[in-house]
Amino acid sequence: MVEIPYGKRLRPRYWRFLIITAVGIALVAFALDIPWLLVTLSVLGVLNAAVCVGALYVLHKQPHTVSDDELRLRQLGFFDWRIPTADLGTAQVAERSHKGQRSVEVIGDALVIQSLTRTNVSVAFRDPQLVNLGKTGVQRVERVDFWADDPERAVREINARTK
Repeated sequence: MVEIPYGKRLRPRYWRFLIITAVGIALVAFALDIPWLLVTLSVLGVLNAAVCVGALYVLHKQPHTVSDDELRLRQLGFFDWRIPTADLGTAQVAERSHKGQRSVEVIGDALVIQSLTRTNVSVAFRDPQLVNLGKTGVQRVERVDFWADDPERAVREINARTK
C-alpha cells in the first residue's frame, strides 16, 4: 500500500487557527474581569484547539492510499471511499479550481474532493460509479478529482496498478 498525502495545503490553516485561539484566550484572560465570559470563551477555545489538533492528526495519519486492490480517498474524518483498482481508468494530473459549497461533492460527472477549492489529480472510471454522500443521496459519477501533495507521484502509483 502506498500513501498519497493530501494535507500540505490544509495544515498551515489549522496551525494558524490553533495559534490564534491560544493567543486570543490569553488576551481575553488578561483583558476581562468577567468570570462567566472568560470561562465560556476558554471552553470554546479549548474545543477549537481540540478540533484543530484532531484535524492535524487525521491529515498526518489518514492519507489517501492506493494498493493493488483499491484506491482509498479520504477527506479528514468526514469522508472515506474505497474504489477497486479494477474499476479505475487512467489517472492524470489535472489542476482544477472548484466553486463548490462543500469539500466533498458531485459537480457535473465528477466526485470532487477538494482542498481549499483546488484539485490536481483526476481519475476516470472504466464504468460509472455510485457514491453516497449522505444528505445528497447516491449519485452516479464518471471520474473523481482530488488533491494530492505530489500529484505526479500519485498518478504514477495509481496508473501502475490499473494497467
